[in-house]
Amino acid sequence: MVQYKLTVFGSPIAHSRSPEIHQCFARECGVAIEYTRSLASASAFPEIFRAFADDGGVGANVTLPLKEIALRLADSVSERARLAGAVNTLVKTEQGWHGDNTDGAGLVMDLQRLQVNLANARVLILGAGGATRGVIQPLLSAHVGELVIANRTLAKAEAIVAEWQQSGRNGKSASQPQTGRVNITALALDDLRLHQPWDLIINATSASLGGERPDVADQVLVAQPFCYDMVYSDAPTAFMTWAQQHHCAVADGFGMLVGQAAESFRLWTGHRPSIEHALKLLR
Repeated sequence: MVQYKLTVFGSPIAHSRSPEIHQCFARECGVAIEYTRSLASASAFPEIFRAFADDGGVGANVTLPLKEIALRLADSVSERARLAGAVNTLVKTEQGWHGDNTDGAGLVMDLQRLQVNLANARVLILGAGGATRGVIQPLLSAHVGELVIANRTLAKAEAIVAEWQQSGRNGKSASQPQTGRVNITALALDDLRLHQPWDLIINATSASLGGERPDVADQVLVAQPFCYDMVYSDAPTAFMTWAQQHHCAVADGFGMLVGQAAESFRLWTGHRPSIEHALKLLR
């Protein structure tokens, strides 16, 4: 008997590895699930989602280009989803559908697995899109020391920083005391060479999808920071290869994908699966 009827919405969606990831979790935790892929355009998503809910659906992942629409469909949203401006996980509750964003939690989970020290770390995020918005709050909650968002178009990075200031958080994470501020700033990519050394650089741009890397100077790698690419592939991305050439430790985003899935699975079922176990099976 199926205990949890789940799906992932997106367009395209045939490439999604979410079904096999969650089936791996289900076997580990002894939970019965049905997890499918649901192709949905932006215009058709609300109707397709309602049909899924009417058919007994109790949980869903949401991927591009539907995360912002999912935010509007939810009856309630978590703080991290509100701050990210996007929902990637929908959970059926007695009060209606609750929206959450587990992307940042997945990133932090994977960085911790990789033994990257986040406490007081100087962190540089390349890119100012939705991927960046989704990871700011979890990074702050991990007590990073400084967070800089760098983008080719400076205004986009400045807009994200301004949104955080207007949210009332002003650089403070939920788990930090009111006196503990984290300095969040915006920079243009060209200005990075003048900034201090980094402990961690996260590539949140889509450059790797086209076989390219963000156009940043080699000087940003002078302290040999850990370099993390949110994109994942069978071979090292251009960003990872560049970092390795400068003797930096690197990782791609597959662990983040599994980590955010593990957090979604916990929200649906109450069970927290091991991402290490799933990574060994799925890599």
